[in-house]
Order: sequence, then structure tokens, then C-alpha cells
Amino acid sequence: MKSLHGVNIYITGGSSGIGLAFARLASSKGANIAIIARDTKKLEQAKKEIYSACKSSSQKVEAYSIDVCDAKKLYKAVPKMIQQSGNPDILVCAAGVGLSNYFEKITDDDFKKIMDINIFGIWYTLKAFYRYLKNRNTHCVLLSSLAGLIGVYTYSAYGTSKFAVFGMADCLRSEFKEHGITLSVICPPEVDTPFLQEELKTIPVKAKRIKKITGVLSADTIAQSIMKAILKKKFMIVPGFMSKTTWLLHRLLNGYGTRLLTDILIKL
Repeated sequence: MKSLHGVNIYITGGSSGIGLAFARLASSKGANIAIIARDTKKLEQAKKEIYSACKSSSQKVEAYSIDVCDAKKLYKAVPKMIQQSGNPDILVCAAGVGLSNYFEKITDDDFKKIMDINIFGIWYTLKAFYRYLKNRNTHCVLLSSLAGLIGVYTYSAYGTSKFAVFGMADCLRSEFKEHGITLSVICPPEVDTPFLQEELKTIPVKAKRIKKITGVLSADTIAQSIMKAILKKKFMIVPGFMSKTTWLLHRLLNGYGTRLLTDILIKL
């Protein structure tokens, strides 16, 4: 895919954060955008922002209010979306939630909510769109995290979900490729989104100390990484110099370096 001009892009979690940032970027490149999220007010505001970024008045921007965790409603809604917005050329699964807290303070309901949105939400979305993506030279992007590659202190729930997302992507890559679908997975560090503000309500002080190692990237930076993955057909991208360096060291040292550093920072 050399250009996004005239392509149809569906984005879950498209009303805010990384999803909205990519929607704005893609619309500025001439793409037609369909965003999917729950909050109708946020969707309408996001739709206006995306329209303002459009390259041409002929571009289509649609917003659909649906919970990706509700499989039955999603499966029923997607064919109607396709009728209105056209067959998907690109699907970006950006819906997700975060949480940082000590294991004993994370409730079963907290854990279930994270699994429902971060894992099952992606699974249901892929199931709903799969037949429209097959055999058409399409592209699918999943949002994992650096916390889905490296175990992070007080991220037992969120990290578990993002490890699962990366595993899903790695398993599906070759199967999707067999049917003409390129699959990419993005693994960013902390990103400045509304979820970050929610996370700050519970994150322990020691965890903040550890997270400073890789820093915080903007949603627009991650949107650029998604664009790179699509245009260059890259399977995996870890955005940010410190994130990439941390991941490479983790692999080269078989996890020893990052675990030792975590233990030292916890004791400070």
C-alpha cells in the first residue's frame, strides 16, 4: 500500500487517544474514516476533528456507537457499517484500557474489564471484519504495548492483556498473510492519552519511578508508527528510542538486565 488516498479505514477506539490521532493523520492523507467507540458525544466531537483534517471534501467520515465487547451486537452492526462506509482496506484495533496497581488491590471485576476490552474486544472485532478483509490485499493493525513484551511492576492485569494481544498477532500473522491480509502490531511505552490520566489515580509511586525509564510518547507519535507499519508492511514496531533500546536489551540479556534494574528501583 503506497498511499492512503481513497482507502477505507475502520478504527476501534477512534473517538480519543491513539485511535483519534491516527484517524486525523489518515484523513489528512486522503483516507475515508469510520470510527467505532461507545460514547456518542465523544464520537461526534471526534468526527468534527477528523473532518477538519480531511484533504478533500469528497472524503467520507462516519462514526458508529458500539461496544466492541458485545460480540452479538458487533457482529450484527458490522455488515450495516460496511454497507454505509464500504469494504475495509485497513482495520486498526485501538480500543483499550489501562491499569497500574498492586496485585492485591486489583479486583476480579477490574481484571475482567481489562481482559474484555483489551483481548476479547480485539478478538470480536477481527471476527466481525474478517470476511470483509480476506483476499483483498488489506491491512490490520493491533495495539499491544511494551508492557506486552516485558513484564512491568504493578501491571499484572494490563500486562497480561497486552502479552495476549502480541501473542494473538504473532499467531495470526502467517494465517492472515495466507489470505491476503497484512498484520502489524504496535508496542508503545506510556502514551499521553485519557487512559494515562485514569491510570495516575492508582499507580504506585515505585511504578512511576520505573516507568520514567522509557518516558511518555504522544498519541500523534504512535499514529505515525501505525502509518509506518501500514505503508512499509512491517509486522512489529516498538516506538521511541528508549523503548526500542529497552526491548533490545531485554532480549539480548534474556530479561536479566530489565529485571535487575526493576529490583534496584523498587528498593530505592
